[in-house]
Amino acid sequence: MEEVNCPWCGEQVILDGSICPLCKHEVLPEHLSGKESSAVGDEGLQGELEEEAIASQLIHNYTCARCGHEECNVQEVAMTGTGISKLLDIQHHHYFFVSCLQCGKVDVYDPNVLEARKKGLLGSGLDLFL
Repeated sequence: MEEVNCPWCGEQVILDGSICPLCKHEVLPEHLSGKESSAVGDEGLQGELEEEAIASQLIHNYTCARCGHEECNVQEVAMTGTGISKLLDIQHHHYFFVSCLQCGKVDVYDPNVLEARKKGLLGSGLDLFL
């Protein structure tokens, strides 16, 4: 069996079929190909991969500040802004809600801050047309 770098969690793993044993995401050959993204769909896929990697890192590094528990649930939430984006239902505000599975404390993370760059603009434009 071949060791691969999981595009979701970033760890070197031996796949269980096509599933990463650490983050439990499906790893397809196109995820491992390393091709340059040129199409709009490829850029959207890259954004999804990055957001999944962030969620996976949140899960693997989580410790509840209230009770010290290390298991959590991560949900990505998209929201509209005010004004025209609200009227057109353009959901360009993305956040990760991380809930402690023991005490229920919820922390909110902004992926733009975690990645230190602005993301989601292309996806917001596509949401307008889809």
